[in-house]
Amino acid sequence: MSITEITKENVNAYTDHFPADFADEIEREYYRGLVGEDEETSDVTAVVFWELRNAEDDNLQTEAEILWFSAKNAEDGAALLKEIEEVPEVDDVKRLYYEMSEIGSVEQEAFSAAGFSAQEAEGRDVCVTVEELSKLKLSLSKIPDYIKPLKEISSQQFKAGIMTSVFHGKYGLLEDLPFLPITRFDPDLSCCMITDEKVNALLLVHQDKTGTLRVELLFAMQPDANVHLLNMMRYAIRTASGIRSPEDRVLLRRHNKATVQLVGKLFPGRKGASVVRGDKRCTHEQLF
Repeated sequence: MSITEITKENVNAYTDHFPADFADEIEREYYRGLVGEDEETSDVTAVVFWELRNAEDDNLQTEAEILWFSAKNAEDGAALLKEIEEVPEVDDVKRLYYEMSEIGSVEQEAFSAAGFSAQEAEGRDVCVTVEELSKLKLSLSKIPDYIKPLKEISSQQFKAGIMTSVFHGKYGLLEDLPFLPITRFDPDLSCCMITDEKVNALLLVHQDKTGTLRVELLFAMQPDANVHLLNMMRYAIRTASGIRSPEDRVLLRRHNKATVQLVGKLFPGRKGASVVRGDKRCTHEQLF
């Protein structure tokens, strides 16, 4: 099997072998992909995408999350997974991990052969509909005039607001938040708080190729940060109720303690889907 790194230059040659979103995401700062091909037939036998985590935080160990993996046979799949550790940018990674709601028997065997442990668990993602959000009591209160949709601010204001968020250590779901353009985010549902012409709070929503909406950043400066967060949520929910289908899906990721508490308060008892979680510790000896 020959192994090739997937880049923005060659990604279109392989788009039949993975979800459409990855063709766009591969251009991002910490996204990476590898493809394995049969040396005789050039048939694709395995594909993997991953993203570096904590790459910008010196206080946390760098990890790599495997976001997508498919294989036609376990041997090639395991070889491709092991190849991740040979990528120079992964030298400092201490752990590889994944969380997948759907995983085939071939992929399970490949993960095991590559040294991953695995267990079933409740997923971190909770999916709700626009209709469910519109029924929340918080959406009924008046929205202050200082809450503005993203389409009403300049790129310069957006960048300044992003850097304020990053300065306070708030990246949301996005390791590469400082590198992303304003055009990534839905201009109507995403919103911010403007005071003295400055962006001091942001709620950013991204729509993937399937139409699912994902809240990728929810940040507000003190004082009264919680008030500003609620006002932005009201704005996004009310706007979505007016321009989106009631059945449109919204993904809420419980990626830290604060988001676990928020989702639990908004949707008590709501569970995530059943997933398989796996991980593998990387050692210096394994990498070199």
